[in-house]
Amino acid sequence: TAFARYFILDYANPASFTNNVLTTARAALFQRAQSIVLGDQLTLSPTIINSIHVGFTRLAVHRSNPSNMPTPVGLGVNMYNASPNYIQLSVSNYFGVGGGTNATASFIRNQWQYSDDMDWIKGRNHYSFGGEFIANQMDETNLQYANGDFSFDGSQTGGALADYMLGRPIQLIDSGLVVAGLREKYAALYFQDDIQLTKKLAVHAGVRWEPSLPEYDAGGRGNHFSRANFVSGTKTVKYTNAPPGLLFYGDPGIPKAYANGSWADFAPRIGVAWDPSGSGKESIRSSYGIFFDQPESYTDRDFALAAPWANQITLTVPSGGFVNPFAGYPGGNPFPFPYPPTKSSAFPVQGSYINLPLNLHHPYTQQWGLSLERQLGSNWVVTADYLGNKSTHLRSGTESNPAVYIPGNSTTKNTAQRRILAQLNPTTGAYYSTITMMDDGVNSSYNALRLSARHRFSQNFTLLSVYTYSHCLQDTETLGNRLTGNNESNPYNRNADYGPCDFDLRHSLANSVVYQTPNFQRRPLGWIAGNWELAFLVSAYNGFPFSPLTGTDASLSGVGLDRPDVVNRGARYVRNTQTHLWISPQAFQKNAPGTFGTAGMNSLLGPHYVDTDVNLTKIIPIHESQSLQLRFEFFNALNHTNFNAPVNNFSSAKFGIIQASSPARIGQLALKYYF
Repeated sequence: TAFARYFILDYANPASFTNNVLTTARAALFQRAQSIVLGDQLTLSPTIINSIHVGFTRLAVHRSNPSNMPTPVGLGVNMYNASPNYIQLSVSNYFGVGGGTNATASFIRNQWQYSDDMDWIKGRNHYSFGGEFIANQMDETNLQYANGDFSFDGSQTGGALADYMLGRPIQLIDSGLVVAGLREKYAALYFQDDIQLTKKLAVHAGVRWEPSLPEYDAGGRGNHFSRANFVSGTKTVKYTNAPPGLLFYGDPGIPKAYANGSWADFAPRIGVAWDPSGSGKESIRSSYGIFFDQPESYTDRDFALAAPWANQITLTVPSGGFVNPFAGYPGGNPFPFPYPPTKSSAFPVQGSYINLPLNLHHPYTQQWGLSLERQLGSNWVVTADYLGNKSTHLRSGTESNPAVYIPGNSTTKNTAQRRILAQLNPTTGAYYSTITMMDDGVNSSYNALRLSARHRFSQNFTLLSVYTYSHCLQDTETLGNRLTGNNESNPYNRNADYGPCDFDLRHSLANSVVYQTPNFQRRPLGWIAGNWELAFLVSAYNGFPFSPLTGTDASLSGVGLDRPDVVNRGARYVRNTQTHLWISPQAFQKNAPGTFGTAGMNSLLGPHYVDTDVNLTKIIPIHESQSLQLRFEFFNALNHTNFNAPVNNFSSAKFGIIQASSPARIGQLALKYYF
């Protein structure tokens, strides 16, 4: 058998701006998604089947700004703007103007995929083996920081709005046009065997080979920073004006991906299923496996932001303020830089960089479980499951060039002079601002007990009830879709962020009930009461964890992820849903200068969640192959208020106060005609 499928989707959303800079603008978005898949399944013999799939997908996304959106230059800022209608500015806890998702940009993503799978049944064995190959390609052009990104956080006057009114930003990020050409390959081979050893015992065993093939930029964009080379004054052979410490593809020992992969990555897995009595009414299952993870083909995108390409710089408390941010910058405003770079391209002072470990580890997860299942009577099944996993070599971002706290001589204004490299060598260290290092040593663990009861459809109803008690812990916050900044609050101690995972739910309960009325034979009664289906979905769980943040760089490290000190742990929660005060500000205080705060990561819990959804459906037969379906659906049918997490910024006057909730009751009616 063979098949072919082609799919195309166009989406258009025009730009919008109301001439009010406090109103969030919406960039124009135009995108086209296409995919084509070809498949062939060949029966080689009564016991051997081979399947081949070939696919290609393409996603083209184009973004542009509203034509009447202002720019910093238009507001009176003395700087260079690459875009005539774009601004990015944020005032902590008050408002933002524009934003990164409004920047004019183009993203073209192509993916080619090939897979071949073979199944062979021989006696008690079911062999499965095959392979897969994927090639990812992503090309991007983006004006993300090309008009500057200004941040005001209150560290200058004690109030973010006052900082803004006085034109005293805490930070300016500026760069040229971002051009990236990311390439990533994936290859895998596998073999597994399902063995029916006895009538009561089955074993599943296999292994998968998945080498680590790091992503790279087709234009060679990227860099590797070596502190040893910085200290010794060793420079790259690629660019004559690069500061010591920076190495590029073409320098000895620097691969094109700026990280070495690994070919010896094998992932075994095994599972056992046992029916102790042989009656088919109970089972014991156990399994263990190793599973590698493939990072997104966007992880290294910010290589293109660094010098000598987009030449991103980060200025902390620019001396010229908002009006003239480059007033104290050596040589004045360095933008625009020539593109593409040449061997003699200039490198900016206070440049920002990202860095990968040369021996980058392949992230993987170990999973294990034990399941006990028992049938009770003819319709009930109860199950008890233990689920566990441990993830190793997850990835985070940490600041490898933080500012050193010097008692009595540390302010946000001298952050650049206090950075580690500037302390080692004030002349060459001045070329470096933030250097975000990928930390590939992050671990997480998850353990859960899952209890469920299921009633098969009988006596006109079915039921499924599941309760889960679980706990998830991680060393620190992990990366999103790319290495863009710091996730670790303390650059000197990853374990300072050890705590619950973002999705850690200690208790979770879900219940699903479906009741169907009988199909009454009498015509009037059947029309009125017959063929109704009533379904309930009731779910409840405790609140998600969240971290309190100071909102300012009180540690004076240049990271800006400080947490406050806890002064009264027992008085942290108020939980007053009338005043909406959930967390007591009096239980915390601002962390002392040079410290990172004692409140742990995800150390607070938000409000719990309870929801009841109801669906009432009526089937109205018309003919043998025709019918009407009438559906009444209610989400949050009991109109229970589910509060969102409170404000977590300690610098805000609304710290600890709940300001939003999940939607109230929503009802909808649908009528469908089936034929």
